[in-house]
This record gives sequence, C-alpha cells and structure tokens, in this order.
Amino acid sequence: MASTSASHAPDAPHPHGGGAGRLILVWLALLALTATTFGVSQLPIGHLHLPAAIFIACLKVVLVVLFFMHLWHAEGSNRIVFVVSFFFVIVLLFFVLADIATRFPLSNSRIPPMPQVDQKLVPSGMPPGMPAPTGSHTGEEGHR
Repeated sequence: MASTSASHAPDAPHPHGGGAGRLILVWLALLALTATTFGVSQLPIGHLHLPAAIFIACLKVVLVVLFFMHLWHAEGSNRIVFVVSFFFVIVLLFFVLADIATRFPLSNSRIPPMPQVDQKLVPSGMPPGMPAPTGSHTGEEGHR
C-alpha cells in the first residue's frame, strides 16, 4: 500500500530540522577552518604547528561527523561508537607523536644533513684517520 503521509513527500522539510542552509553554514565553517590551518602554519610559533593543525583537524572531523553524517540526530549507541573510536584514534596519535618526539635527534628530518667532504683534500680517498688501502693504486700513479 502506498503511503500518502505528508512526512514522506519529497518536498517535505527534513525530519530533523535544518536542511541545506545548515549544511552550507557547516561547509563554510569547514572552509574557514581550512584557511585557519594554513594561517597557523605561517605563524612563527615554533614546534606548535603540529598540535594546532591536529586540533583544527579534530574540529573539522567533529563537524563532518555531526552534520554531514547526521550523528547530531542519531541514537545513543551511534554516538558512543563515535566517541570511543575518536578516543582510541587520539590515544594512538599520542603514542606515535611521543615516539617521534623521543627519537635520536639525527633520525628526525628537521636536522640538516652532514656537510659533504671534498675528496680532493684527502689524497687516499679514505676518511681522515683511516689508513690507505694496501696493494691498490691511488691517483694516476697506477696508470704509468
């Protein structure tokens, strides 16, 4: 049997209220947060760029999940699943960042590479303090 209820008609308002206007406002907020992420990256705040970017990204995730995935009007069990999964992602992210922060400093990419040694200064081709290999000819002496 076909239902003639007005709540199921295609022109009926969204059952949870809001509609396209709310989604456009959330989309504009997401664009503003994206611009904020870029703006924060240009500020001279030292090592706080990553925490600021992660915080802004978390705000964007919450907006997308609440409004575009309709969790705002969802049942309690769906909200619990989101909160628990979000908590575990934050815990895992914390341990990854703690691991990176406590590594040997030379393994971090922000350290500049070692300078190159000019081989013309070392006639044997070996690093200073290392003996020249025996039995091999170095330079042009072996070509005569």
